[in-house]
Amino acid sequence: MKKIAVIGANEPLEPFFKQVKALGYYIVGIAYEKGAVCKKYCDKFYPISFADKDAVLEICKQEKVNGITSFSLESALPTVIYVAQKMGLVSNTEECLHRLENKFTMREALNAAGISNPQYIIVSEVEELDSVNIPFPCIVKPVDSGGSQGVTKVGSLEEVKAAFIRALDYSREGKVIIEQYIDGREFSVEYLSFNGRHVNIQITDKVTSGAPYFVELQHHQPANLTDEQRQRICSLVESALTALAVTNSPSHTEVKLNSKDELYVIEAGARLGGDFITSDLVRLSTDYDLVKGAMELATGDFAIPAIENCHYSGILFYSTLTPEIKKYIDNQKEYPFIVEAVRNEVEIDECKRNGDRNGYAIYQSNHKIEP
Repeated sequence: MKKIAVIGANEPLEPFFKQVKALGYYIVGIAYEKGAVCKKYCDKFYPISFADKDAVLEICKQEKVNGITSFSLESALPTVIYVAQKMGLVSNTEECLHRLENKFTMREALNAAGISNPQYIIVSEVEELDSVNIPFPCIVKPVDSGGSQGVTKVGSLEEVKAAFIRALDYSREGKVIIEQYIDGREFSVEYLSFNGRHVNIQITDKVTSGAPYFVELQHHQPANLTDEQRQRICSLVESALTALAVTNSPSHTEVKLNSKDELYVIEAGARLGGDFITSDLVRLSTDYDLVKGAMELATGDFAIPAIENCHYSGILFYSTLTPEIKKYIDNQKEYPFIVEAVRNEVEIDECKRNGDRNGYAIYQSNHKIEP
């Protein structure tokens, strides 16, 4: 039985823990005790801060783990890479970590490689906003946060200042990035990279709430694309992954195709995608278990897969913005294409970020489900 160290154990990681447990891995969990709802899936659990890299390293040596991961938890990647490099396990290098340290360093690396991405500027003080020269509308967001937290589309300098203060509340580094707004369709692109070779697994159509907060409301696979568009997206993402030094890990990259048919890289992460995209939707649309593939990659057992779109899959999030989704959750038996549905016990009555959604319904079908 292979041993996998998992860094982090909070609620968003639960779909991954369930999957890895079902696959038969021995799980060594390392995370703060508080909020560690995934502790129940661990064969061993160590209640320490994963920020203490050397303490985590000693645990992993003691447990003789075969691999280490943080699933979709980006903040744990410094520890994952540190431990893996010290133990000779499969991982990206410190150079990848440096280039993906935050949204600003990512943009700098992409720019240096000539990869198409939005104009941007980094700001840490309100006084700096007067010199912002990015055309309106633009996007204001924390330099180091995810899940649509603190993200706002603005159309004037006055709105920038309010959005800056909002974004700053979500930034650990106390910095905000202001970016050119790119219109058009949004996609997420899942890859597994092995010894520098990038293998496309799936492309997801993303539906958001739009301005001002861009909460993610639906994901559908496979994305509705022509062969030419798919090829261009894959070419762009593979160039970006190389520029970001992603060599041995899963990755989750967000791209936009604007109204002029131009492609832009919006964000990239050397991790599994969240929101059930990689834990459930890929398996339902392709019959390939991406989580299993990522664990095989981490433990040195990876074989390059052949991927084929066999079904349509998706997730429909229930929130105050999408009351129509409630029917799929409350009346699941009436919709045979729904494979899982969850409704939160306590519902949030305002939706400004992904964390404000109140439930979801996952489907598999022979066609795209559009509520």
